[in-house]
Formats: sequence, C-alpha cells, structure tokens
Amino acid sequence: MLKSKRLRDVVTVGLLVLFIFTVALCAQSPANNELLKMIPAKTLFCVRVNNFDYTLNQIDQFLAGVSPMPMGVSMLVRMQLANLLGSPQLTGLNTNGSFAVFGVTMPGETTQTNAIPNIFIGVLAPVTDYKQFIEGNTNCTQADDKGISKITMNGDPVMLAAKAGNYALMSWANDYDKLVTMATAISATSSAGLAATLDAANAKQAETEPIWTYGNVQQVSKTFGPIISAKIEEIKTMMKSIEGNQPGASRANIQNVMDMYAGILEVLMKETQSVSIAINPKPNVLNITKTISAVPGTDMAKMLTANNSSQQENTLLTYLEDGAMANFGAIMNTAFWKKLNVRSIDLFAMMGGDSISAEDITEFKTLATNITDCLDGPVAYSISSNAKSKPPFAIKYVIAVKDEKKFDQILDKAMDIMKTSGIMDFYKSMGIETSFNMKRDVDSYKGISISSAKLSMKSTDANSPQAQMITSMYGDGFDYRWGMVDGLFACAVSGDVNSTIRELIDQVKTDSPKQIGAEMKTALSLLPEANKADFVITCNALRLFKMATSFAPIPIPPMDIQTKSNIVIAGKAADGGMVVKIAVPKQHLIEIMSAFMMMQRKTAQ
Repeated sequence: MLKSKRLRDVVTVGLLVLFIFTVALCAQSPANNELLKMIPAKTLFCVRVNNFDYTLNQIDQFLAGVSPMPMGVSMLVRMQLANLLGSPQLTGLNTNGSFAVFGVTMPGETTQTNAIPNIFIGVLAPVTDYKQFIEGNTNCTQADDKGISKITMNGDPVMLAAKAGNYALMSWANDYDKLVTMATAISATSSAGLAATLDAANAKQAETEPIWTYGNVQQVSKTFGPIISAKIEEIKTMMKSIEGNQPGASRANIQNVMDMYAGILEVLMKETQSVSIAINPKPNVLNITKTISAVPGTDMAKMLTANNSSQQENTLLTYLEDGAMANFGAIMNTAFWKKLNVRSIDLFAMMGGDSISAEDITEFKTLATNITDCLDGPVAYSISSNAKSKPPFAIKYVIAVKDEKKFDQILDKAMDIMKTSGIMDFYKSMGIETSFNMKRDVDSYKGISISSAKLSMKSTDANSPQAQMITSMYGDGFDYRWGMVDGLFACAVSGDVNSTIRELIDQVKTDSPKQIGAEMKTALSLLPEANKADFVITCNALRLFKMATSFAPIPIPPMDIQTKSNIVIAGKAADGGMVVKIAVPKQHLIEIMSAFMMMQRKTAQ
C-alpha cells in the first residue's frame, strides 16, 4: 500500500509528464535530427516539444485573459520540474532544447491473464551536461552499475534516468529492466530511428513546429488490434443480454449499429498509416495542423488524391453568411467525394441491415456517383440558429451545376428510391416514423420555378420522451424549397422556408458585386489559401450552444453575449493523405468565457 504522501508525489509527477506531453506548445527550433533518430522507428506514439522555455511563454501569451489560473503555465511547469528534481535551478537541464515523450512495444508475449502488451513509455529531456544533471539535482541518485539513476521524492523513487546521447532518458520507477534495454538500444543503434519512417513534410513539422504529436496507426493496430476486437465482441455480448426484453427489430438495430461502428474502426485501423498533429499558439490565435496518411494502395489512399478539376478556387464563398452558426464551402474534388459517398452508403447499409436491399444500395451508389459528375466545382452552405423557430435553424446552400437536366433527373430518381426502398422501414424499426414527399414547380419567384419537399418525423410512441424531444426540436418536420438560378442549385431549409428561399434567390440574382462578409473575411484570413482548400468550415460555438439550449429539457439562462469570431477549419487531400488546418482565435475563447460567466451569474441570482 502506498503512503498518501508518496501517492500524491507520484500523481504530481504523472500529471507533470502528461502536461508536458499534451500542452507545452510553441516556438521555432533549429533542426534536431538527433532526437528523431533516437526514438525507435516502430514507436506507437511520439510527442515532441521544441524550444521548451519559449514554448511555455507563448502559451502564457495565448492564455492571458482566458485562463482562470492565478499563475502562468511557464511558472507552474518550472515549479513542478523543480519539485521533481529537487533543484529550483534545474541544474544540467537544457530548457531551451527539445523534449520528447514516446511509447514503444517491448519484446515479450501477452498471455490470457495479461493481454496488455509490454509497453515502455520514455521521456527524452535534453541536458547540457548529464553528470551535472545527476549531481546538481538533489532528488537524483548516482548511477548504478548499469547506468541507471533514481529520481526520488520524499525518499521514494518515482522515476528512473539513464544517459542517452545528449539527453536524459527517463521512465517510471517500475520500468527498470525496460529502461536498461531501451538505453542500450538507443546508444548502440546505427539506424535512423523514427526519422527514417517520416516523409519530408512530417519530418519538417517535427523539427520546427512548437509541438508535434505522432501516432503510428499500423503499429497501434498490430499491438492493440486483438485486444480492441475482443472488447468489441464483449460489448456485443453484453448488449445482447440487455436486449432480452426488446422487440426483435430493436435488437437487430442495436446489433447493426454495433456492426457499423466495428466496421468503421476496422477500416480506420487497416487503411490509416499514421496521424500527426502540429500545434502552434500565437498571442491571438492557436493554429493546429492535422495530417492523416493512408496505407498505400488502399481505398483511403485512392480517395485522398489531389483535386484535378479546373476549378481551383471556391467562387461561392461570398454566400457564406456573417452571423451563421456554421458555414461550409467546398470545391468538388471528384475522386474524394465519390469514394466518400460510396463509403458512407456502405456504412448506412450496414446499419440498416436487411431493411435495405442490395439492389437499392447499388442504386444509391450509382446516383451518388452520377450526381457528383453533374456538379461544376464549388458548393457553399450556411447554417444559422433561430431559437424561436422549429426546426431551430435555417440552412441555405448553393451548388454549382454544369448539367441541370441530368441533375434534376437524378434528384427525382433519388426521391423515388427514398419512398420505395426500406429506408423508411429502417427508421420505423428504430421507433421513428418518417415520410418524404416532393412536389415539383409549386411556386415561382422572379421567373424561377420553386419545388418543395417535406421530411416528416414522429415517434411511434407519441407519449414517449423521444416523441417529446423530436417535437421540441423539429416540430412537424423539415420543409425544403429549391430552384435553379443562373447555373446554381439554390436550396433552403427553415421554419419560414418561403421567405428564406426568396432571400437566397435575391442574393444569387443581384447585379451588385458579391463580397465576402466582414466576419467571414476575418475568419478566412486566419488560414491563408483556405479559399483554395478542398473544404473550409467555420463554426461559432456560442451560436451552436444557443441553438442547443433552445430545446433543452430544463430551462437554461439565455446568453446575450456578442460574438463575431469563428473557429476555422480547412482541408486538402493529395498523394494519399489529408492535411487539415484549424485556427482557434483567442477572441472566440474570450467570448465563450464571458458568456459562461454571465450565465453563472444569472443562475446564481
């Protein structure tokens, strides 16, 4: 049994390592190939922090005015390090250098009683002089005959350390044998380690971005795949025992949903090579770059190809609205969207089980492929919240169409399949009755013929909480209106849909030059080249929260805070990979903090 004081010390150290692992961010650092070469090539994960002191100072600048902590992150981390090492001066530790945390599977087989693989987690901390590091920090003991020193707190060992090049390789106190093996391997190897497995872009990010995290999905799948599969089967068995009192259709639906999630996980584990995330906070914005690499030759790799269309810039971003809850713009990367649509239909079919025939699934895939061929490049969606309406949002979108006749034919065919296939039966088996009706040419406005559709939803049990929630959120369903305007498919979904579609038609037909709104222009300026990305998304968390609270089961005080900033996301596929860039403006965090503080004050009154 651990003494309470020792337990607190161990927890403190663990939180410190986790904090460094996940939060310590920013600053440019000179190329440091030595560190990447020291990390094993088959590492499960790696987190690297460059230019440690400068990074922590950058965090302080970004969090100033946002964080409720009374002291800066840099001071907090240095205090914890000083507590760990027993020296306020952090003697011998190079806090201007690059730190790394990595995990690797050690040799050894799992057993029936212990299915967890033999994992070693190491911390590589740069030192100016390893001897000074050991002798100048009072919590560090002299090395034993295998070169291992203990790092103690209150007399109890909490970590171990060994010399590895210009770094101290540290691990948990109970990983002595693993540390001996890893320190020897790192010192003796002549291979290029992790550096040899990275492409040029990832290697550059690792060496220059403030913080870089990397996950080898194939290695993780090989190590943990059998365990994950076993756990999924356990969950399925557990769900079957719980479903005993459920109707047969409900049991089948739950099983189908479980199969769908298992299928998604299997595809991701088999077809994803690696995932990396680079984080760079600046005083007014936090930039995040996520890179997903596919296994060569897989369907995912074939999907993640560059956009070869002549449309290289989204000309419809002028339709993305200021004040929107979310905006979405895309350039039609044909290979990407075709394969994504087909994959999505496969997953939906898996969830639908026997309620949707194989013939209908094939037809849906054909229509999804054909309608993509009808499009002429850019699309733009705007979603605005309206708490007084049902549904509590309004959607306006425009899609450039190059073959209007074929587009309309495919749309009509899709509507017919919606009625004749088993999709509606599938939703009914889940306790939701749905119907979909479409009418052509029900209205006209400024010479534009307007068509309409209605998606109705209601619970099979009118008195159930599910029924009350559906009615609260969506009323009697979704009303659609659309028309073809100067080569654009203009569509609206809202409570007052007739007014919304007329506003959109006016917007398309106006003769005055179309300009990107001020709010959108500011958002897009955070990510240069976002207008040329395969897709760009803006999201306002406060507006989204405001819509969600409009149908909450308990009253939530309204938030009247003014918000004009947005989180921005842009993604581009090429060469079997996808690069997604995210910008989180500090102003948006300040707005969120102000709103919730205001809500707390109202709740306390």
